[in-house]
Amino acid sequence: MVNNYNYQENREVRTTPLIVTDKMIDVLEYALRPTTFKMYFEGSIRSIKTTTLIQCIHYCIQASTKMYHLISAVNYDSIRDVILNAELGLLTLYPEYYQLVKEKIGGYYVRVKSVVDGTPKTKIILLCGYSNKQQWKKINGKEFGVIVMDEANLSDKQFMQEAMARQANVDNPKFFATMNGDAPTHWIYELFVNKANILGKCPASIRADMDKVQKEPGSYYVHFTMNDNPTMTKVKLERAYRLFPVGSYYYQIKILGERGTPGKLIYLDYLREEFIKDIDLRKYVHCVIGVDIGARRAQNSFALVGFSWNYSEMAIIDKVSFQNVGYAVKQDRLKAFTQLWVARGCNIEYISVDSAEQNFIYDLQADFKRFHLPPVIASYKATIKERIDCMIILLARGKVSFNATQAGKSVYDSFRIAKWVDEQVGIEREDNNEPHNDIMDSVEYGFTRHMRKALKSSEPEN
Repeated sequence: MVNNYNYQENREVRTTPLIVTDKMIDVLEYALRPTTFKMYFEGSIRSIKTTTLIQCIHYCIQASTKMYHLISAVNYDSIRDVILNAELGLLTLYPEYYQLVKEKIGGYYVRVKSVVDGTPKTKIILLCGYSNKQQWKKINGKEFGVIVMDEANLSDKQFMQEAMARQANVDNPKFFATMNGDAPTHWIYELFVNKANILGKCPASIRADMDKVQKEPGSYYVHFTMNDNPTMTKVKLERAYRLFPVGSYYYQIKILGERGTPGKLIYLDYLREEFIKDIDLRKYVHCVIGVDIGARRAQNSFALVGFSWNYSEMAIIDKVSFQNVGYAVKQDRLKAFTQLWVARGCNIEYISVDSAEQNFIYDLQADFKRFHLPPVIASYKATIKERIDCMIILLARGKVSFNATQAGKSVYDSFRIAKWVDEQVGIEREDNNEPHNDIMDSVEYGFTRHMRKALKSSEPEN
């Protein structure tokens, strides 16, 4: 099937290589609804998610009454090559509506011809590379009718939040984002994507993640596969499925279009969904708060860990994590977290802080003593390998529970994506200052002093 477009300026009929599918039409119909605000497209390579996005860009910008719109990607070259000038790009398909213009000072923008309420109107699409913070200045002080973020999982969180803020006072705003599969605990899923309503089919693993979160009205998620692409013949599909080993990271995210993490996972084989359950505090009579203090890119994390009376079972009861702040703020937040659980009747025996933070520990000890709170101690100096081995054994024995709350599920997901360093599988855990590593550290600081008792008490009876 080839579509013909009747262009107004020369009134000639020109053929294009665009093949319109039922799925593309369905997505576009949702995109044009006045009740639709956000749409997230995720999936495999060669799956027409970008082609569908370009149709949404065209029709939504043409329908918008706003002057300014925004297309963003890693850099300008990516915008030009993937969205504007590709074989099915915006400028390629609709040259009479869009013109790339060089600014007198600076980069490029797209000039748009449209008709609003019967009157010709010129609009502007700003082009912004989100990998360069200086580019962000382009969006300051402007309101956007349509915002597009290509490969949004690679963007900066602050940029995405800032872009959305530019639509707060816009009638009928549209926000579109495309993504490749990423780590299930990536901030883009937790803060935005998982809150979307799923349209059509998606992999069970993604649906399981998204079903944990309350949905946001006007926000939609669409999953694409290579089978959605009418140009992918049987021969091409078979060739694509042979590109990567079945079960590998790239097979999972590139071919299946699912979420995942590169590298060899540590705990995944030992984790089971039934470990997530409602925690009865009365069962866990020994409780500890583990504290990991982040710096720069790292996060701060507090984890409340509980043990049964004989230490044979362990539960992750609660967790709080946040970006780096001053020591006084960290201290106040830890104190509030502790007071909350003391007030709930939790028997907190001590607060165990990363032993490298001696000055912070001294300050906490004096402050917590003044408020008659549990004592603050330095965490037991167990190696990462010892901590990993302890967690693997307890998980394999089914002796670990994660509270069925958002915090508990976040801890579960953190262990789910933990990886070995490639050259040191079985020895060293990868740590790139990602949030899930800080969360795991806080849990481990909570249980290290009781590792031997927990391992011994949880041994199967002969």
